Amino acid sequence: MGLMVLAFIWGLAEATFFFIIPDVILTFIVIHGFTIGFTSSLYALAGAMIGGVIMYVWSYKQRTTAMRFVESIPSIQGKMMKDVECSLKQNGLIAMILGPIRGIPYKVYAIYAPHTGIGMIKFLIASIPARFIRFFLTSMLAWFLSVVLFPDLIMWLKYAVWAVAWIIVYVIYFSIHPWKGKK
Repeated sequence: MGLMVLAFIWGLAEATFFFIIPDVILTFIVIHGFTIGFTSSLYALAGAMIGGVIMYVWSYKQRTTAMRFVESIPSIQGKMMKDVECSLKQNGLIAMILGPIRGIPYKVYAIYAPHTGIGMIKFLIASIPARFIRFFLTSMLAWFLSVVLFPDLIMWLKYAVWAVAWIIVYVIYFSIHPWKGKK
């Protein structure tokens, strides 16, 4: 239960202020089994949706403050935020669902949604595939590699491979989306 609570908190934190995606903890959890991994993904989704609502409402009530806050988060630049605004205006909720593929944080979509004609209910419905698809796919990939492909690998080595994989992912991510970007 503790790992599921951690997944929930991580989902909530990443949807609001944290800059490391829940997939990191979810892929760690799923090394211990499919069921706990899948359940943890649902907990992370619930946390993310609550965080999304917090950001949506905050931006609706205090747009400038919410936008300044989000832009102050590492790797979120003004250009990324403008791209999200344009994308939401042009493509609606599809932009939000495809955002994770481009490495754009959910919180950016949450703060722009109320100002691009996307109502709260539609935002929440689109949040499910926008968050869960990636949570599920990364978790299932980690589960497949850990439990199906390499079931006899000792646990500390699985942890080491997990850590190295995420370090590589974030080195690549921060090279594409610099820690301090142009505003």
